[in-house]
Amino acid sequence: MSAHMNFSVVGASVPHVSQLPIAHNDAVTESEITVVQIPDGCWEPVDFLEGDETGTPSQLLATLYINSCPMHFEAYLVDELGEVADPKHHKAISLLKAALRDDEPWKSFQYGNRDYVMIAIPFGISR
Repeated sequence: MSAHMNFSVVGASVPHVSQLPIAHNDAVTESEITVVQIPDGCWEPVDFLEGDETGTPSQLLATLYINSCPMHFEAYLVDELGEVADPKHHKAISLLKAALRDDEPWKSFQYGNRDYVMIAIPFGISR
C-alpha cells in the first residue's frame, strides 16, 4: 500500500508539489518524500524590521492545506548566523526551539534575496 498526501497552496495558480518516489508502508528502509515549493507570490509580509516598515519583511505568512488541515506557515528573517534578525520575534522562536530541544540553526530558504526560517502551525479548530 502506498501513502498519499494532498497539498494545496492558497493563492497558487499552478501546482507546486513535486511527487518523489513513494515508499510502501511495509518497506522498512525506504521513506516517503514530497517536496512543496511555496511560490514567492503566496508569501504575505506581515511584519517589517523596525524603522523599515515598507522595505525588509521580518515575518512572512503563507497558508497551506495539508490533508484538508489548514496550516499557517510563518517565516522569520535570519542573519548570516541563522539567528532570527528581528528582536521582537527572537524570544518567541527561542522558546519554540527550547521546547523542541533544538539548539542548532534551522535550515533556511530565500525570499527577496534574504534568508528565512519557517515553522508550520495548524489553524485553530474554528477555521
